[in-house]
Amino acid sequence: MTYKQLGKTGKKVSAVGFGAMRFQKEEYTKDPGLCAKLVVKAVELGINYIDTAPGYCDGQSEKIVGLALAQMNEKPYISTKCGLWNANSASSARRRIEESLKDLGADKITFYNMWCLKNMDEYRQMTRKDGNFHGILKAKEEGLIEHICCTAHADGATVAEIVADGKVDVVTLGYNALNFAYRREGIKACRDKGLGVVVMNPLGGGVIPQYADKFQLLKTRPEETVAAAALQFLIGHPEISVTLPGISNLDELKECAAAADNAPLVTEERLAELTRSLSKELDALCTGCQYCEPCPSGVPIAPMMDAYNNYILSGDFQSVAGRLGMHWGLSNKDAAACTGCGACEPLCTQKLPIVKRLAEIAK
Repeated sequence: MTYKQLGKTGKKVSAVGFGAMRFQKEEYTKDPGLCAKLVVKAVELGINYIDTAPGYCDGQSEKIVGLALAQMNEKPYISTKCGLWNANSASSARRRIEESLKDLGADKITFYNMWCLKNMDEYRQMTRKDGNFHGILKAKEEGLIEHICCTAHADGATVAEIVADGKVDVVTLGYNALNFAYRREGIKACRDKGLGVVVMNPLGGGVIPQYADKFQLLKTRPEETVAAAALQFLIGHPEISVTLPGISNLDELKECAAAADNAPLVTEERLAELTRSLSKELDALCTGCQYCEPCPSGVPIAPMMDAYNNYILSGDFQSVAGRLGMHWGLSNKDAAACTGCGACEPLCTQKLPIVKRLAEIAK
């Protein structure tokens, strides 16, 4: 396992982390201990950065990680978080921290995040006089957390503005082979301030391996998979400390852990080459984060946008209908329920034209 310094935190972290958001429902519903074994195995393979959250896996993720921690002598670093939807004041953030500590069976959280900042308005809500930040700051002063961090689903300029405010030690942001050319500003801002960088959604919500033929250029060795190449592409960035895939089974875990070894350095020349090769339209792919939901009219937005990805990649609009029907059990009629209210678009982490796309699908 390769290890990197995480900004100025003084922590040396595994180049691949464990995203504890994709445990298999049939396993954690039946026996959460089965999922905990996967976390234990990850640590045995050298992974020492575990990312969880109160809402992951129907609220079970932190408890699963807690079951795993109870079986370990050497504890990994734990990252968890609170958002404006589950804490909207200093006092409610403090309660959220205490609940996380209880579920994790821990007396301290290494990295605590202001969760899912999509714009500066949300950041200002978090950091206002009685906002979540001040509850987190007090918890840090009391030794309940070590580092205040944030996760950002925002454009590079917004990330740069958050970083410049000086309140966080580590930034977790969406960055992958689909969108790197258009999200470098945030990465560079973190680097220039000496902050730790963790990247989430490294496989573009599964789009990269699903359309492996489009991303063969990521491979540096003929025998590697495109998924492994996409991970190594991120691990090879000197600015990135942790690449954070969501892991649901042992095979995925082994592939991700192996990708952390011998990743070739990603130079500016390599980035320029890939930028020329990858079409700008790829940044328009939905990564399936689902922050746009629920729709007031009941439109299943994320599945609709997932199906629209097929059109972007194939140029064949019939592929949208095929994906909707065979994969999601939906049809274009389900998109027609959209009223055009636009409630989804401010929530979209990629600022996609959701209403326009739903109208196209409905036609």
